[in-house]
Amino acid sequence: MEKKTSHKKMENVNHKASKEDEKMVQIKELKGNYAEESQELLVEQPYDAKNLLIILSIILGVFGLIFAGVALYNKYYEVKVVDIDQLHQDNLQNKLDEKEGYVYGGFSFVKADGLWWSELDMDGEKIKIPLHFGPKEVEEVKIKGELSMMFNQGDEVYIAIDPKVTDKFYTLALSELSFNVVKGLKRTPIGSCTEEDWACDNRTLISCNNNPKYKPVIELAIANETSIELIGSCIKVSGSGYNITRAVDRLLYQWYKVMAID
Repeated sequence: MEKKTSHKKMENVNHKASKEDEKMVQIKELKGNYAEESQELLVEQPYDAKNLLIILSIILGVFGLIFAGVALYNKYYEVKVVDIDQLHQDNLQNKLDEKEGYVYGGFSFVKADGLWWSELDMDGEKIKIPLHFGPKEVEEVKIKGELSMMFNQGDEVYIAIDPKVTDKFYTLALSELSFNVVKGLKRTPIGSCTEEDWACDNRTLISCNNNPKYKPVIELAIANETSIELIGSCIKVSGSGYNITRAVDRLLYQWYKVMAID
């Protein structure tokens, strides 16, 4: 009888361990989703305004899923995965090549899975972020103008896209921006359009030049010059190709207080 009981207990333990292993694998996959999905956005494929707005509308859901999984993983399991924290330690001890990591503005930046990772301070809270460009790569992007206090009003920020644009880098910039509006600013991105289009039905039409109620807006614009303009309660981020993502990251580093306004 004791042997049977012991055998049954062992089966229960093995079954429980199997379930935990399965859950850990799922959470590891969640933890890598942002890096993997952001790289997939660079694959050649068509993007229309409807798809851009869909991407923006699911940012909140994807964000919640990923970070709920990571929180659960960190709380209940102690499994060694790709250790960004260890890379930061190596970086602070000058063990990494500059292409792998460096210290900027007192913050450690390390490169893993094609992204630059850092642990930043946002209003007293430590947050870990991955961006496609490190701060040294965005120094030439200038920020011009002045932003009014109206931009900081409320919990929502209108992300205004040009419905005529069909570009993979534009989509990547939109994703990176929206993800960090949620994570860093703790605000809700509202998908909107700069002009009328069939894909923009039931969406707010708004831009830096069309904002009579001074709502907080971030407009993404395709332009030859890579720049950031602060216009009242609106931020206009401009660039072409990969440079529009570079401009978005320059703006984010200013938000995260890694870099100052020029």
